[in-house]
Amino acid sequence: MNKLIGVGAVLIVACATFFVFFGQYQQNYANKTVASTAISAKKTTTTTSSTPMRPTDLPQIARDDWRLVLVSPDHKIVTEVPEEQLTTLADGHIVDQRIVKSYEELTDAAKKDNIKLHLVSAFRSVAYQKQVFNERVTQLENQEQLTKEAATQKAKLTMTEPGYSEHHTGLAVDVVDENWLASNPNMVLDESYSSQPGAQWLQKNASRFGFVVRYPDGKQAITKITYEPWHLRYVGVKSAEYMTKHNLTLEEYLDLLEKWEGYEH
Repeated sequence: MNKLIGVGAVLIVACATFFVFFGQYQQNYANKTVASTAISAKKTTTTTSSTPMRPTDLPQIARDDWRLVLVSPDHKIVTEVPEEQLTTLADGHIVDQRIVKSYEELTDAAKKDNIKLHLVSAFRSVAYQKQVFNERVTQLENQEQLTKEAATQKAKLTMTEPGYSEHHTGLAVDVVDENWLASNPNMVLDESYSSQPGAQWLQKNASRFGFVVRYPDGKQAITKITYEPWHLRYVGVKSAEYMTKHNLTLEEYLDLLEKWEGYEH
């Protein structure tokens, strides 16, 4: 009998010891699980917070959209605009038919503000640009006794080489106001035109109709073209408003779109 009592006591002690150790094991496992979950959550939070976010006001538009085609001294036009895509305005100038409504809305709005805009240059084919460029080179050769190479380099200072002019796109227009034109019959345009009412109105309002001043002040290193407050380029309303707000050239805007390509707001 005493032996049985002794054996029972041993079993009770053993069971108690087992449950104590088992309880500690469960607690340690639970603590480790909580800690592991916390670390995982922290990693997830860190990863999420470090993911770059696309600027909320940056338009969702593809870089190869027709409105953003890049033609510049560094980018030759790939394909000329098909003739059926062009249309002739009432004043005889030719533009891409897709921008006619926007251009007309621009001029109508200017008229309401007592600014009468006058279009002086629009679409030019590569062939025509080649003709006028070569004529200028020949003129410089004869007048200034320059070699053809020297005359060509000098011509590039004020003219764009055939194939590299934005006017080939049909999306670019050179616009002045009629009051300025009446007082400058020779139409010698330079940066001083920026102080004229027409130029100031365009700088402030062109983006509302999808146009930007393509060669802004202080950006020659990027555009390779000096400041031209009369030269407008159609890029679409959303892009124009973003570019104007952030003072971006088309080159800078395209780089920004490429950077955030594939990212959502």
